Amino acid sequence: MQFSYILVDSSVGLDSTLDLLKEYDDFLCVAVCKTRTEAINRILELKPNVVFITIKKIDKELDAISLSILSELHEFLDELPTIIILSEGKEAAYEAYQRGVTGFLLTPIDPNELRKCLMRYQKTHKALFADTISIKSNGDYNFIRSSEIVYLKADNNTTDFYMASGKVISAYKTLKYFEKLLPFYFFRIHHGYVINIQYVSRINLGKNSCYLQNNEILLPFSRTYKINIDTIILRIS
Repeated sequence: MQFSYILVDSSVGLDSTLDLLKEYDDFLCVAVCKTRTEAINRILELKPNVVFITIKKIDKELDAISLSILSELHEFLDELPTIIILSEGKEAAYEAYQRGVTGFLLTPIDPNELRKCLMRYQKTHKALFADTISIKSNGDYNFIRSSEIVYLKADNNTTDFYMASGKVISAYKTLKYFEKLLPFYFFRIHHGYVINIQYVSRINLGKNSCYLQNNEILLPFSRTYKINIDTIILRIS
């Protein structure tokens, strides 16, 4: 069972925080954001399970811009993701909890406290995606596991599912329709392709190419989805 998270952090301690989080394989980083606008857009787009927000002091005052992210998310989401605040002092704790924050960790992060926080989350939450997708084609129903899908290809108003077994299954619905049903480890890299990053073996930025299944499959990616490519590289590296 995996859970997705976004880290919102513009501090000098960004890399060390990310290194600590990457030690937990059950949590997948889908984006790192350094600005308020980027954070809000990515949270609304990717709908992560957990969001870590670093709040720092500016001239001895709390960074109100970081906390304002929570207020704006309330405008668009009926239910917020789990929000965990990272701060060097406890001054932000009261206001953060007043805005619906779930957890609070002091920085620099104590690895033991982080472990407790993540284990507590795992114990009380279930994965927010279905592991099986139903595909109907001319009265024929195929029930496939998301983890066994290598990539999806758009074909006019139909979608082809390319499976790890080599089988190709066609469905009479658009790629956009299925994209909304897929788990967070699927990313659109092109108008016509959505890939499972668990099968990515190589990315060539110079040739705008993405390789899957030990370089056996070559797919192009477009500049429109370059931010998704950056996220894939961040996770794998």
